[in-house]
Amino acid sequence: MQKHLHFYLLFFLSPFLLSSCVAKKKHLAILAAYDHQIDSLHTRLDTAGNQIYRLDLNVAERKGENNALLASQDKLLNRIIELDDEIERLQNESASRVESLDGRLQQKDALIAAKQARIDALLATLNQRDGAMRQLEQSIRDTLRQLDSTVYTVDVANGQLSVALQLDFLFYPGSTNKTHSAGQQAIEYISQVLSNYPALDILVIGHTDNSPLRRTSMDDKWEYSALQAATVVQLMTKKHELSTSRVMLCAKGEFEPRASNATPEGRAQNQRLEIRVFPSEESLIRDLRRRLE
Repeated sequence: MQKHLHFYLLFFLSPFLLSSCVAKKKHLAILAAYDHQIDSLHTRLDTAGNQIYRLDLNVAERKGENNALLASQDKLLNRIIELDDEIERLQNESASRVESLDGRLQQKDALIAAKQARIDALLATLNQRDGAMRQLEQSIRDTLRQLDSTVYTVDVANGQLSVALQLDFLFYPGSTNKTHSAGQQAIEYISQVLSNYPALDILVIGHTDNSPLRRTSMDDKWEYSALQAATVVQLMTKKHELSTSRVMLCAKGEFEPRASNATPEGRAQNQRLEIRVFPSEESLIRDLRRRLE
């Protein structure tokens, strides 16, 4: 009986017992699913945390770079300001130097202009004298044109005028003081022209060839040529009243020939009396000083 009672109880309770077992499994399955979801969430949370950590590191790195860039920018700005100041200083110095140089250049230009003016004044004086010498040359040529062209020559060189007269046209053969009338007239013509140019000095130079002298009382050609030059000087100063302070004499003898003494023509050219005319040094200096004042 009791055995049958147990059987009925089991039969009666078996549905309930079976129902209780099914609910527990489902509950465990749900718990397992929750645990799985929780593990997944923890995994995702860890992953997110790692990403956040890496992002924080990246942000920190970028922040450090930005700070470095800002610091570098500040340095660059400071350097730019310094360079601007330096440029301004250099510009001021350059402007000051340019102004100083301009002032010095103006001073030098003024000095150059003043010196150029003095040079122009000196050149004007020299040109004036050159003009006077050319005028004198033309006057001498015009005056002597009435003479035989073979007895004289007129040359201009180095600012000096030279008139050479043949000795046999001026003097009797072998004489140092006896002159032909034609020669005296030539000296008169020349003296009249030279009287119009008181600022010019006159040098009378005696020349001979190397042939023996025609007089036995004298064998020194220097003395011979000097005496002939002295005769012409006396004619110019005493007879034609040229100032003795202007007229000088010189003797070269045979030592300044114009041509070869090997031919009669050459000896004739060497036997000459030269009247050399040139600006007076004293008057030239005086005129130059007047120009410079």
